Amino acid sequence: MSTAAEFDLALRRERLLLRSAALRTTLADQSVVLEAPLAAADRVSAGAHWLYRQRAWLIGGLVVVLVLKPRRAWRVARFGWWLWRSSRRALPWLMAAGLLAPSATAPRSG
Repeated sequence: MSTAAEFDLALRRERLLLRSAALRTTLADQSVVLEAPLAAADRVSAGAHWLYRQRAWLIGGLVVVLVLKPRRAWRVARFGWWLWRSSRRALPWLMAAGLLAPSATAPRSG
């Protein structure tokens, strides 16, 4: 009886291993469509990091635009404010959907 149970268990294990390999192959094939969006997200992230490192130049450019084109600067500032508020409102939804890690909303020190 022990031999039959061991055989059944080994057979089940082999079937699960084959199924797992097939699922991995399917996942690899289907994840190809995500390469372009993820590459774009990487570029946006790199651009944001670059802007953060160059913030003195960014602030200087904003001051120049504010002095030369105050009406346009006001429109851009209103849009930025709306964008910031919208992102704050979207955070709970993104966290609930599992698209954002809870640590992303933690306050930064330093």
